[in-house]
Amino acid sequence: MDLTLADFVLFVLVGTFALVPFLAVVSRTLHARAEKRSLANRVICRLCLHAFEQTSHAKTVDCPICGALNDRGRSCRLG
Repeated sequence: MDLTLADFVLFVLVGTFALVPFLAVVSRTLHARAEKRSLANRVICRLCLHAFEQTSHAKTVDCPICGALNDRGRSCRLG
């Protein structure tokens, strides 16, 4: 089977139109995972409201700004 220039251009266009949505879905999925991990590690100080990331698994963490002891997880004020 001979591949003509018109067939080659058609294959490239169809391949591009198939590849771009696939890469967009992969990119959005990876971004959502990274954001979810970042939000899981975020702690907001109950005293000075400073937001910081803490990757340790301790139940309570110290605020790097004011030194107040903060519980991990949902705040009591958030409901």
